Amino acid sequence: MATVILKRCHEYDAARLQALLGEAMESLDLPVLRPGANVLLKPNLLMRREPDRHTTTHPAVVEALARLLAERGCRVTIADSPGGPFTAGLLRGLYESTGMQAAARRAGAELNFSTESADVEVPNPCRTHMLTVLRCAAEADAIVSVGKIKTHGLTAYTGAVKNLFGLVPGMLKIDYHARFPDIDDFCGALLDIAGWAKPCLSVLDGIVGMEGKGPSGGTPRRIGALVVSDDPHAADVVGAALIGLNVEEVPTLRLAREKGLLPVPLVLGESVEDLAVPDFRRAPVEITRRGILTDKRFARLVRSHPCVHREKCVSCGICQRSCPAQAIELRGGVPHFDYKRCIRCYCCQELCPQTAVDVFQPFFMKWLR
Repeated sequence: MATVILKRCHEYDAARLQALLGEAMESLDLPVLRPGANVLLKPNLLMRREPDRHTTTHPAVVEALARLLAERGCRVTIADSPGGPFTAGLLRGLYESTGMQAAARRAGAELNFSTESADVEVPNPCRTHMLTVLRCAAEADAIVSVGKIKTHGLTAYTGAVKNLFGLVPGMLKIDYHARFPDIDDFCGALLDIAGWAKPCLSVLDGIVGMEGKGPSGGTPRRIGALVVSDDPHAADVVGAALIGLNVEEVPTLRLAREKGLLPVPLVLGESVEDLAVPDFRRAPVEITRRGILTDKRFARLVRSHPCVHREKCVSCGICQRSCPAQAIELRGGVPHFDYKRCIRCYCCQELCPQTAVDVFQPFFMKWLR
């Protein structure tokens, strides 16, 4: 059994957040967060976005956690590796735009600018026994996942476990998508990353989440919740339930249950029913992955696929460079998709800074859910 503490919180007030998170941490048994421990805080920093767009973990949550850990005598480092090139210069811009630079300065935490990686072995792997991760993560005494509750076009939901994919350096994420194009294989690899990282604490920023075309092109939606747990899977059970998703609808949770990795969450504090948002809009998710269409010939005709809004596209080429299947070609500066090669990972949609890439769905999708 794992403990999940659910707190009601509607504003990003620093003092209030520190008090709520402090109460939650005191209720959990976290001996690894001892004086002198080297602790890595891993927020969701998907791309260069301002905090008020709610694509990334809010800096006020990270700052409150960093202060609490510093009070325990821990050495705190804030680190992430977004999709795309991985350089110290790009990290500097990422930390500044997402508010992490200011949060780290106020809390006395460090920011990771190292792009070095390390190969690590996964215990009891689901899909891969070796991983390449950020060296700062490999050298940490403890890892804290600080995710954001959002919908996701590939995995339906992103929270504590999916957030840990950012421990894989930069463009290497493309390789993972290419190696594991099947949704269950990819989510199995996510379970392997979480199994190696073993975050001692998982915090979900659900004060304002993202609904619809997440994780980057959706709409901010107030949930008014903080989720704190000593187990990332248990945190995700509660985080997903807050936006109307059950275990079967989230492939990382479904696989975790099948592998015996999903503990029964003991929820303390607020009840999920009181804070849940029943009309939270879901992400467009591939219908063939729901097990609805079994005839592959018919499925090819009706399956979801990425498309581009030409009026938004600025011809930056990020979608092309981020495509694991090399299924995107720029013609006259406009992306063109080879749907026979496309593996429906939606990296193009996730990483487009202009939200110019969308996911097209058949009109009857709403009746097949």
